[in-house]
Amino acid sequence: MSTFDATIDALLPEWPALPPSVRASVSAHCACFVRRQIALSPAHIRFGVRVLFTAFCAFAFVRLGMRPLSSVPRELRAAALRAFALEQAPPFVALERVLRSLTVLAFLEHPDVLAAIDAEPAPASSPAAAQSSAS
Repeated sequence: MSTFDATIDALLPEWPALPPSVRASVSAHCACFVRRQIALSPAHIRFGVRVLFTAFCAFAFVRLGMRPLSSVPRELRAAALRAFALEQAPPFVALERVLRSLTVLAFLEHPDVLAAIDAEPAPASSPAAAQSSAS
């Protein structure tokens, strides 16, 4: 798994729960989607994302004890990206927002995820569940 794929995998939502094999397939789809969307953006945006992602990889490598991103659990990868964004430099925050929003969009549009959402009730803490219980 590449560093970029590992980062996208760390951004996947936990709900709906997916079997490991389906989750791996959805993760690969999401990484491909995010790559494609970034490739379609103007050159200055692509350049900025590459520079920021390189800075994030260096940050994460040091933060994770000199271990590559792809060798640590997804929770630690997600925590490293959150910590990178917490530096409050607008470009750092923007990298996380771009990657997270594209990942969630691809995730929620995937047919396997849509099927899992239809088959599984929303978590009790979600706004949809609160509205249905209030009715």
